Amino acid sequence: MHPHRTAAGRPARSGGFVLPDGVTAVDGAVDLEHGDGWVQPWRLPRADLELHHPLLAVAAMGTSGVRLRCTTASRHLALHVQQVTLASGPAAGTPPPYALVVDGEPVREAPAPDTPLTDAVVDLPDLPPGEKQLEIWLPVCPGVRIRALHAVDGRPVRPPAPDRRPRWTVYGSSITQGHGVAATGSWPAVAARLLGLRLGNLGYGGACLLDPLVARLVAEQPADRITLEIGINVHNSAALRDRTLGPALHGFLAAIRDRRPEVPVTVISPVFGGELRETTADSWFHGPGGVRRRVSGDLTLQRIREVLAEAVAVRRARGDHRLTYLDGRELFAAADARAGLMPDGLHPDAAGQRLMGERWAALLQQGEPMTSGHHYRSSTAEMCCNPSEFRTSH
Repeated sequence: MHPHRTAAGRPARSGGFVLPDGVTAVDGAVDLEHGDGWVQPWRLPRADLELHHPLLAVAAMGTSGVRLRCTTASRHLALHVQQVTLASGPAAGTPPPYALVVDGEPVREAPAPDTPLTDAVVDLPDLPPGEKQLEIWLPVCPGVRIRALHAVDGRPVRPPAPDRRPRWTVYGSSITQGHGVAATGSWPAVAARLLGLRLGNLGYGGACLLDPLVARLVAEQPADRITLEIGINVHNSAALRDRTLGPALHGFLAAIRDRRPEVPVTVISPVFGGELRETTADSWFHGPGGVRRRVSGDLTLQRIREVLAEAVAVRRARGDHRLTYLDGRELFAAADARAGLMPDGLHPDAAGQRLMGERWAALLQQGEPMTSGHHYRSSTAEMCCNPSEFRTSH
């Protein structure tokens, strides 16, 4: 996602970073940390980590949407890594898998090593014959140190073809980050594949709270479309109130518009979050050591949707017609939860994530104005997500 510099500080041939081998591209990262024989992708600038809340920094260590890209005729690749895991907290436990994409299509997943900070190999045998564009999508969380990518059969690994697809930046919660699924299975990844877009995933599990420095980061990314999935972390943490949510969204959008005045931006409100969250402002927070405590807020999910829709309506009335709103329940509704696609009562599972991505892609492919449907309607907050609104990023 960084437009200018590579891992070694040289201009990248196709944008983004390259590994120290000078061949393998790293796409979807904001920054790279350099260690003794390894590099680690981050989705926040490393120099600014101390300016962010630790929970946001942990989420940014996760590599959702970060992929290694190359061209090769090899039938067998090996990725040498060190897996970064946490003893406790929201990203603890067995990490999600790596995912292999060949010529734009996901072909399989590979388990992540479960021993932290130990040299390990992600083995990728039995690749299709012939020259191919290959992508290795890193796990959505919690972090990966990359040592090397090499062809076991000795065939050359060359730089990837330039990726000239329109760029799409998505900011959001763990739902956008892809909680519990391979990175290729997150709803933004599914939609990007269907729409032919180059994804930048800025989903931060538990930490999507309209932080001002994150607004600047979103604005800095080259983008032809920006999508903001907002609200579930506001409810779960009670970090924003009825008094502050609207102004925080206005400030976030203003920072984007200062840098990207013409890029289409869509605000997506919370997907269905369970009957209790829909009607109750209080929530439960899992803190350090797994301690569960009650958090008292003053915003139900329904009120959050109203505040977000009203803020978008105000800005559209002031002339920002490239800003649009979508009720998140158009992507994942109560009926989907009842169908068993939200087993933990908060996160859509792999099938639910795929459904969300397919629905978002279908809405854009229709080329018709989208409204918030029967859940919430506002004449000034209607959607206008036409594919023709994509523009060339700078």
